[in-house]
Amino acid sequence: MEEVFAALNRLVANDVIEQYAIGGAMGAQFYIEAASTEDIDAFVFLPTAPTGLVDLSSIYSALTAEGGRVNREFIELHGWPLQILTDANPLIAEAIRNARTLDYSGVAVRVFRPEYLCAVALQTGRAKDFLRVVMFLEQKEVDTDTLSNLVESFGLQSSMSKVQALREATNEN
Repeated sequence: MEEVFAALNRLVANDVIEQYAIGGAMGAQFYIEAASTEDIDAFVFLPTAPTGLVDLSSIYSALTAEGGRVNREFIELHGWPLQILTDANPLIAEAIRNARTLDYSGVAVRVFRPEYLCAVALQTGRAKDFLRVVMFLEQKEVDTDTLSNLVESFGLQSSMSKVQALREATNEN
């Protein structure tokens, strides 16, 4: 996996992307004992295109030159399916900007902070995402004040209520 993170760092160094951060289940694994995942979600800031359209071709070209091959929505790179996702909304953009730089086997990797991983999971709204938020809360790996501020700022109260109900239901069993 460190080869994938090194490749992402080279994309930044070579101005193919402005910045990236790992999110999703792989990002969560940096903080909690999460469910396993078989892909890496890399959220990126793209350089401004003259047309204003999102163009991932330079990323795909650079990663193909590194030995990657396109497979549906993924780029298979060093045995890992890598999905490139953009800063599609203000929450994700803020999560990329505020990512932490962590170490993975001697390679620097930018990863969403726990509170942003939870907020993006709340925004995504799938059952598995809600369960991940419960795990962050149960394992006390999230600053609840910061998460509460994100929930308020991004209108995620309804999703957070569902997580609280799920948390109560799992504690009863």
